[in-house]
Amino acid sequence: MNQMAVPSRETAWHLLNRYTKNPNLIKHALAVEAVMQALARHYGEDPASFGLVGLLHDFDYESYPEIGQHTIAGAAILREAGFSETIVRAVQSHVTENGIARTSLLEKAIYAVDELTGFVVAVTLVRPQQSLSQVTAASVKKKLKDKSFARTVNRADVTSGAEGLGMDLDTLIEFVIESLKPHAESLGIHP
Repeated sequence: MNQMAVPSRETAWHLLNRYTKNPNLIKHALAVEAVMQALARHYGEDPASFGLVGLLHDFDYESYPEIGQHTIAGAAILREAGFSETIVRAVQSHVTENGIARTSLLEKAIYAVDELTGFVVAVTLVRPQQSLSQVTAASVKKKLKDKSFARTVNRADVTSGAEGLGMDLDTLIEFVIESLKPHAESLGIHP
């Protein structure tokens, strides 16, 4: 993706905080932003644009949690704030129920890392030291098999997200873990 003129991260941060009050949802947005920026660097893409999509992907969730509203209502807000259709479409595409085909790397990336990032953080939080260093691809995959753990995480989205990026699941899990380590303290966990 070429760099494009988009509103600043500050604008995105203000939108996120205007519509999201739950501190855990804000931490999730920050975690997904970090992983998206790392993926952009990995693929030679624009970290700022990828980061904005990560930061904003669920910004409207508290206000519009229903399928058919989440990301649809937010799209109008993002357009009004001056975000490009590329950013808006990527945010909308991370929700499978919206029926938006993921065709760009940006769209595939947000879909691949949204659920998985939240799941990796959840696995970290149940570790004795709440440290990412204690989390491995094997431990994450073991928890993925436990349907009662973080049961709102769609396991099919985790698997198909990795496939959409052309990564095996172990590689993507390890990538997410390593991408989160520099940001661990701000997420309430340890590196």
